[in-house]
Amino acid sequence: MRTYLLRRFLVLAALVSIPATASGQRISGLVYSDYSYLVQDETGESDGENGFGLRRMYITGDFGISDDFSVRARVEANDGSTTEQGRIAPFVKDLYLKWSDFVADGHVLQIGITSPPSFTVSESFWGFRSLEKTIQDLESVVSSRDTGVALRGPITSSGSVRYGLMVGNDSGGRPESNKNKRVYGQLEFRPARRVAVTVGADYADRSGGEEGALNVNAFVGYRTDAAVVGVEVFSNQLDRVGAADRDHVGVSLFARAAVAPNVELVGRFDRTMTDVGASSTWSNYGVFGVSLSPHEDVHFIPNVLVSQSEADDQAAVTGRVTLHMDF
Repeated sequence: MRTYLLRRFLVLAALVSIPATASGQRISGLVYSDYSYLVQDETGESDGENGFGLRRMYITGDFGISDDFSVRARVEANDGSTTEQGRIAPFVKDLYLKWSDFVADGHVLQIGITSPPSFTVSESFWGFRSLEKTIQDLESVVSSRDTGVALRGPITSSGSVRYGLMVGNDSGGRPESNKNKRVYGQLEFRPARRVAVTVGADYADRSGGEEGALNVNAFVGYRTDAAVVGVEVFSNQLDRVGAADRDHVGVSLFARAAVAPNVELVGRFDRTMTDVGASSTWSNYGVFGVSLSPHEDVHFIPNVLVSQSEADDQAAVTGRVTLHMDF
């Protein structure tokens, strides 16, 4: 594991050493940090647990090679990824070559560790990744990263219809573990300036007793100057050999609105169902908060997380104060 990380960071160091004369160089960062207090858990045994945590830190380098070629190298660190000694272990989040205007104007090719097209639009409408992942990412239906080749661009000259395609290892950015691949596709429609609609699907051939996983998803979003609303749905079918098939479906509803200068209210409710054989389990999840922004790149967000499965005696409730910084 240490050898693998060392190789990744050597590659990153090589990218950072691009000559200073190259155009479009930029180093940026992002931090999500929380103070959280567990008001109650499903059993009541861990009530009162609290502490400070680093949920995400990005250091991103964007390097222009020419007008058409650029490279992104991004390192992430968070308290969910640790060394054997329990210290935070950084890892490579993005590492790809971007070829702009590939084959035609507006078409972009990316090669390396990059984002599949599955929820990039819904995440931009949600706008509060600092509080929570979008539902497909949260439910581990689709990873936010894969290693492969991605292509996106306009279908119509106006750009009102766009496509996204990718072929990846289905490894979440980790090294390839089998010969099978995952294929992603998405269509994005902009019927009006404030409206976005996406429909997408992906399929993965898998070893280890799983024949294949088919995921179908859709999103509708509407935005004004002061408010955003959206709904995202997915249906994930996992066919398995020697075990019961699994169906996993979900819907996410969210809204956010600016109620005063530098003050924004945000709320979201997810409902999911997992069906394995003849057994079905429903779960609910909600996040609600107020974003206070003393600076455009600094946001303090008091928020509450509530989750409950029908198998639980009571809901889990966590209060947090989230700090979101861009730099």
